[in-house]
Amino acid sequence: MKSILFVTIGFSPNVGGIETHFDDLTNELSRRGLTVWVLTYKPITTPVSAPFFERRGKRIFIYRIPWIRGWFYKLVDKPVLEFLFLTPGLFLALPLILLSKARKVSVIHSHGLIAGFVAVFWGRIFGKKVITTTHSIYNFPQKGLYRNFARWIFDNSDTVLCLSKQSKKEVELLGVNPEKVKTFTYWIDLQKFKVQKSKAKIRQKLGWQNYKFVVLFVGRLVEEKGILVLLEASKRWNKNIILAIAGSGPLEREIRRQSSTIDHLIFLGRVSQEKLPLYYSAADLTIVPSIHEEGFGRVILESLACGTPVIGSNRGAIPEAMDETVGKLIEVTPENIKKEVEYFYKNPDKLKELAKNARSFAEKRYSERNADILIKSYLEVIYGKYD
Repeated sequence: MKSILFVTIGFSPNVGGIETHFDDLTNELSRRGLTVWVLTYKPITTPVSAPFFERRGKRIFIYRIPWIRGWFYKLVDKPVLEFLFLTPGLFLALPLILLSKARKVSVIHSHGLIAGFVAVFWGRIFGKKVITTTHSIYNFPQKGLYRNFARWIFDNSDTVLCLSKQSKKEVELLGVNPEKVKTFTYWIDLQKFKVQKSKAKIRQKLGWQNYKFVVLFVGRLVEEKGILVLLEASKRWNKNIILAIAGSGPLEREIRRQSSTIDHLIFLGRVSQEKLPLYYSAADLTIVPSIHEEGFGRVILESLACGTPVIGSNRGAIPEAMDETVGKLIEVTPENIKKEVEYFYKNPDKLKELAKNARSFAEKRYSERNADILIKSYLEVIYGKYD
């Protein structure tokens, strides 16, 4: 195999669970001796700078297209406008990359529908195999342009990789050949995300030594992540329970405002991947209160690996990422969140039982062995399994 070309809207230092997965995947491919080229945009949802070209180690090469920041979240509920906004840069840049690297590229791996469209279009012109990956639940309509557009992308991909069984089902219901549709699972660095010896020492390091009980939220600060429902719940629960929020996004200003008036609310801002294990380990619970169809929930994997149980929404693929041996699945409402958080606050023995299961659950399901199916997919596509 010569090299893999990634096409994606977001890549680190843009912050998000998908971007973290890309770091894990490209590092794993590099470790296994494969070269990875990445075509992406400069960060469009995170206010950080990044170079046009970056080389990581010997085998990872990243090209970032300058693009307008600040519009992504405004267009996220407007698929046509989002497509028109995010497609042109990738569409114009990909043929230039292929012209200069064509002989080196063995397969194009696209992520999401927009990148999938670009990869399929130019892949066919340049005679390149294409893998398209879904990281979300799309809830395709029963008919119409959007549904037909998605099917065209998947039909013209050599393999479709879906992050969950629910995603696989919705792709197959489009009429896509089920033989080319597979599932894969994220993995995490189990050496980085691990159970710490002393929660008390970590809390002291973070300045949390006086907190009796801490609930941690990590994620993008957008309404679909359930952050407003969570804030409402926190106003109702026992004031000895601290809510710590880590992340960035459009609702950051509102959270900062509320943190100045709610004594038991702490806003941490963006927390690096290097420091996240400390916060997971210091928390008593992690909460993932998504009110949309969550693609998987990487935060769940990281928290469990650190031995911290999770309260998760029962929507999307979250029930595939965890079960009630390591946490609690709920219908997200302020009252339900309050009820479950206070239950674990009042019943520490029940929480300890879940915490004992968390690490082994993560080790069994979320090790780097999960990368094998991606490597296998590259090889099968390159050697013509679906020809």
